[in-house]
Amino acid sequence: MTDELQLQKFLDHAAGGRGGTVTVFRPISGGYSRLSALATVRWADGSEESFVLRSDPPPDTGVFESDRDTEWRLLEAISGKLPIHTPRPRWYDATGQHLGAKCLIVDFFQGRPLYEIAQEPDQLPRAAQIFVDTLAEVHRTPLDVLPPEMDRPPDWDSYIGDLVGQLGRLDRDISDSNPALHYVAAQLAAHRPPPVPLTFVHGDAQPANILVPDEGPVLMIDWEFARIGDPREDLGYYSDLPVPPNLYQADPASFLARYRERSGLSAEQVNEDTVSYFYILGMARLLGQQIEAADALTRGRPRGVLATYLISSISVTTQKFLAGARRLAS
Repeated sequence: MTDELQLQKFLDHAAGGRGGTVTVFRPISGGYSRLSALATVRWADGSEESFVLRSDPPPDTGVFESDRDTEWRLLEAISGKLPIHTPRPRWYDATGQHLGAKCLIVDFFQGRPLYEIAQEPDQLPRAAQIFVDTLAEVHRTPLDVLPPEMDRPPDWDSYIGDLVGQLGRLDRDISDSNPALHYVAAQLAAHRPPPVPLTFVHGDAQPANILVPDEGPVLMIDWEFARIGDPREDLGYYSDLPVPPNLYQADPASFLARYRERSGLSAEQVNEDTVSYFYILGMARLLGQQIEAADALTRGRPRGVLATYLISSISVTTQKFLAGARRLAS
């Protein structure tokens, strides 16, 4: 993890003309995949600014993999372009030469995590509305705002076909085969939902990634899994996330009605059955990385404590996939 001394040296290099001094540096929780820290810098003119650092963990210690170069280019492209706030990019150590690993530095944003608001008495409906409205704003992002190198699927049919094919091939390079996943993939292929226009997708849509200020637009963070895809992937991914209170499960009908109102999609396109379908596709990438980490562990190449912890979630997620596939089949 980057430390205070490394950050000071980096600022001397990247912003030496401002005479910055690091006065606060402390690690913060940063999700399952990245290492994060909060820092405060006092500049020579007496002003202070706070920043969030987000860096890669040491090699072969993480379960979930993503690319900091891609995330940095995305943050640069969308900063100030969406109705919601996104982290304002400031500096990037693209090689890890200064900060010990690839590390991006963004402005700190003063706001409360949405999941905290949801836990307050009588605030659950308001929290659900904020969450739905934020997702709808993300999904309305003009695609020409996004970096030109971001993958752009040619059409909905081929995109869904590729996702389903990936699910069926999750066990291709691991020690043991998982017939359940082949069954699930077959049901997904046989029971496709009505198509919708492909949109910008966050990829890790959950209340913990939304910060709510006292006034003004919310901030959405952690864009490492963002992509162009089916917007219902975000709905499905969140629908069964085991972090209470779950804003979808509290009132699915109201949740989906508001999303349809904000997105313009129909009840045929967005309903509890399509959300169940996209729970599987929304989780498939992360399940694949968990399976790969578990397989590495069996081969004597452990990838951190989290990899061991998440082994139990593989069977749970597979059971949920099977339940969704049986629902489709019936």
